[in-house]
Amino acid sequence: MNKSMVIGLVTILLTTSGCSTIGMNRHLEQEQTVNTDKYAYDDENFVYNNETLQELADRFRLEDLSTTNINSIMEEEIENGRYNEIIIYLRELRAEEPEEAASFSNRYTEALQAHVENTDEPAQPLVQDAADILQDQYESQPDNEENIINYATLLMESEHDVDKGTSLLFDLEEELQENGEEPGRDLLLALAQAYSSTGNYEQSLERFDTLTTLDAEDPTHFYRMSEVYAKMDDQQGEREALTQAFEPTSDFLENYGDDSYTLYKDYLRDSIENE
Repeated sequence: MNKSMVIGLVTILLTTSGCSTIGMNRHLEQEQTVNTDKYAYDDENFVYNNETLQELADRFRLEDLSTTNINSIMEEEIENGRYNEIIIYLRELRAEEPEEAASFSNRYTEALQAHVENTDEPAQPLVQDAADILQDQYESQPDNEENIINYATLLMESEHDVDKGTSLLFDLEEELQENGEEPGRDLLLALAQAYSSTGNYEQSLERFDTLTTLDAEDPTHFYRMSEVYAKMDDQQGEREALTQAFEPTSDFLENYGDDSYTLYKDYLRDSIENE
């Protein structure tokens, strides 16, 4: 074999090897990319950032991260408003690696609930999925108070079935009363919202009053009370509740005027959405 033939053969081998490596890298990259066409909800109210999604997915795949680490990261990202990205990632994981996904089932439920709570018009296919999951949890443990509250709250906030959601909560409250037990903070909040949604505003305010006694330093209870007063067209009650919620200083009011109450509303609304 002459020298020119050897050089040509080596060139072909190197070129082929290079193309093979590039092709393999592209294949691996494609395998690692979350399939948004398949696992993102096809709904205009389901908004996500694809770059953020892929970055999060890469973080979750790091070998040195434990399940506990990943759960902590997911929880933080949900609180930071990236619940839709978490939903897509976990939908794919549930389909492709169900055993691994089981370790993050609580985060998946939390992300679905966060979407419903923080979206004016939640994506309806997502609402249905969330309702099915929470219904299964409730039916598997119908005496579990947390399951009842989660399921009922979702039904109310999504308007998927307000009557059923409020009935579940009212029945739970009645059962506790018969047993001589007092509702906890989570149930009180859910009941306050349930009574408000059914037009029983005085009953709602009574639950909020109890909540403000238990959590005197939480301004969001007073803000929610202001919303109930607004439904009652009680402007004085709304203003007093907002004042208690934020306790604006006289200097602030002097500088910005009474219209600054809208600033408090925006601030507290954001606080509620980021809970």
